Amino acid sequence: MRGALLIAKKEFLELSKDRKTLFFAFVLPFLLYPAIFGMMAKMGKRDADQNRNKASRVYVSDPSGTLASLLKADPKQFELVARPEGDVKQAIRDQKLEMALEADPNATLALEKQQTFTVTATMDESERSSEIALKRLKAVLATQEKAWVQGRLQALGASSQLAEPVKLEVKDAADTTLKAGKFIGMMLPYLLMVMMYTGAMQHGIYATAGEKERNTLLSLMATRLPRNQIILGKLIYIFSMGVIAALLNLLSMGLSIPFMGGGSANSMQALAAIANPLTLGLTFLIMVPLGLFFANFILLMGIQAKNTIEAGSAITPGIFLVVFLGVFTMMPGVDKIAFLSYVPVVNVCLALRKLFSQQFSWVEYLVAFTMTVGLAGLMTLVSVRILNQEKALFKV
Repeated sequence: MRGALLIAKKEFLELSKDRKTLFFAFVLPFLLYPAIFGMMAKMGKRDADQNRNKASRVYVSDPSGTLASLLKADPKQFELVARPEGDVKQAIRDQKLEMALEADPNATLALEKQQTFTVTATMDESERSSEIALKRLKAVLATQEKAWVQGRLQALGASSQLAEPVKLEVKDAADTTLKAGKFIGMMLPYLLMVMMYTGAMQHGIYATAGEKERNTLLSLMATRLPRNQIILGKLIYIFSMGVIAALLNLLSMGLSIPFMGGGSANSMQALAAIANPLTLGLTFLIMVPLGLFFANFILLMGIQAKNTIEAGSAITPGIFLVVFLGVFTMMPGVDKIAFLSYVPVVNVCLALRKLFSQQFSWVEYLVAFTMTVGLAGLMTLVSVRILNQEKALFKV
């Protein structure tokens, strides 16, 4: 094992000489995520403030004046504009106004006869400003509808509660911690897999196929170190870079969470409750065999490639598989499918998802951990055996 550690030390020493790689691997994550999430939070807050303080521009076609009077009564929410030239839908798409309303010409007469009249709203569902306009319209109509119904009931001498036989009160059983835990549990496995794989990929290519291109592989083989020690040393290096990349990126994202949560006390308390030592320890523990499995695949593909281009072509498609598995485990209801607890890699994602969602099962976690350890160990044995062959190491 001493020889393997020497090889791993050699790789890290070579890495330390490349300042650009060190910056992109270890420094950039701490600058990137806070900058991105800080900018997103600032822009989101600015957009929300603008929408909140800006009245929705609405064109109203209402011959009877029933609907127009309601909207004019609240100038902070609605700004009535003249009919735009040309097609109304195109004017909405061009953001010249947020919504167009067309009320029944006989609306006033329908109200007098206690009948229903129709209001047609045209808006752009892809625009946030149009959504806000529709939300404001629904709120105004809901309030006015209640007043109209109560007036009709009073005219009939009936109780105003006749139109509301049941009042539904909703109490949320999920606190802030549970909601945050479910969100993190859904996203974390996906991020861990992608970060570990991509973090190990480039360094793996450099340490394997890159060794061939630099013509240093033969010199390495000429040393007294056994070939399997050399292979294990490179495996340790690739695995370490994958885990380090994942931890650094996650730490940076953790530092950026106050930007996303607005720094509120509730969000910080929820995160503190989730990020307890046991949860973080179990997460790191199951990351180790998963990262070792990824490192084995990268090593196996990279060392057999003739050059870095071929290695990249062989290793890069693995990203798509990792992304697919991560996205699949985020789908609703996946955590309730029992047999997925015995599917390699997928069961790791589900175990972490339940760990953060306060639905943790020791049985499912141990099954996932045991299977992943076994798979990583088997992959290591296969890699060492295959890479001991001359045709694998000296493929031309």
